[in-house]
Amino acid sequence: MNASIITLSPASLHFNWGTDGLVLWIEELDGTDNVADQLPEVLERIGFAVELQTGWDHRTDAATLHPIYGYRILLRDASGRWNAIRTDEHGHLTELIPLEEMDYEIAYEKVMWLE
Repeated sequence: MNASIITLSPASLHFNWGTDGLVLWIEELDGTDNVADQLPEVLERIGFAVELQTGWDHRTDAATLHPIYGYRILLRDASGRWNAIRTDEHGHLTELIPLEEMDYEIAYEKVMWLE
């Protein structure tokens, strides 16, 4: 009996990200919504980058909160609309909340008031 394993890898992720005070923003650079579809991987990549910047080490600091926990996170999808992202204390995606907002400043205010 011959067995074949086919691995499908997702499309490349093209996004920018940065921080603005207490808000971490992510911006889709493609028009395909790949970032929204692959948020767990995106958050993992950003978490690793923040880990490198802060010195937090997931191998030894596992009893502490993840470096992106506590940030209010915004995602600008391919349509240009902002969405809020909720994560748990481990930096894992728990919820994507469409804000139906095109303006960053208004989306910033909205994400700050989410519980």
